[in-house]
Amino acid sequence: MRLLLTGASGFIGRNVLLRAPRDWEILAVHHHTALDGFLSRHQLTHVRPLRCDLTSAREVSALVRDADATHGSAGIDACLYLAANGDPAQSADRPAWDLQLNTLALVTLLEQIRVGHLVYVSSGAVYDGLSGPVTPETPVAPRLPYAISKLASEHYLRAFAERRKTVGSFVNVRFFGAYGPYEAPRKITTRWMRALMNGQDEFTIRGNGQNLIDFMYVDDAVDGFLRLTQAGGFCGTVDFASGSPMTVNDVVRALARAAGREVAVRHDGHTEEFIEFHSVDPTMRDRFGVVPGVTFADGVKRLHDFLAQERDGAGQPA
Repeated sequence: MRLLLTGASGFIGRNVLLRAPRDWEILAVHHHTALDGFLSRHQLTHVRPLRCDLTSAREVSALVRDADATHGSAGIDACLYLAANGDPAQSADRPAWDLQLNTLALVTLLEQIRVGHLVYVSSGAVYDGLSGPVTPETPVAPRLPYAISKLASEHYLRAFAERRKTVGSFVNVRFFGAYGPYEAPRKITTRWMRALMNGQDEFTIRGNGQNLIDFMYVDDAVDGFLRLTQAGGFCGTVDFASGSPMTVNDVVRALARAAGREVAVRHDGHTEEFIEFHSVDPTMRDRFGVVPGVTFADGVKRLHDFLAQERDGAGQPA
């Protein structure tokens, strides 16, 4: 497998690099954060890091030329597209910036690349404003700029596959999120777990804490994405969620239990992302055999242990 991985230095990207088969040839595209030290520490000699600003047509052209020079007529078998705005809430105040990172970057790559199969990691946020059960057949009309740009990107990918024929097949994955090692420090699981480990016993949640989170442990997420990269020939949109949504209030209490702590929870203000929907799409299970298997209790315990090792100097640096 020759895989082009964008967003390789991010949370999901690093975990993909750790779990992908070692006999794959991986071109790991990153931008702001270097990967060389991470690759060296984990002896990922089958991974070649390439720095590229995907919003720059000039840099993307150089990236594609490099990939062609490396792989020649064999080409790229698959692309796992993870690059994105990593902070959806910021899109409300910076919609143009969000559009550049989520949509312009993808289109700039699609204009120049030819690939056998492309897996685009979209977001469950496209169901913004809905409540109750949803599937990819559910009509959507999101209002959050992040969700709008993700939905637009899905349509652009379909257009390039069906009209330009530069993408052989594609999957738009409406991903509901993950947690685990190497996630951004601002993410609630890592931020709150570190706070608990540092002795904090009171937490303030924006809004009433009843909005839903349906995320999974990162190993389950990565295994699902790797399965999809090998699903050449399939074209369509799927939801990828744990199937066990929790309220934000439940998340903080579960983190406290994993850390062996008692906490008090206060509520204040409102949140830009108030989620009242949950996916009932069976495609990942029925067609691709992907079923997240790590319980939230087990997953946050693994995250706790990783952060404890990192804090004590025995873990693997980011």
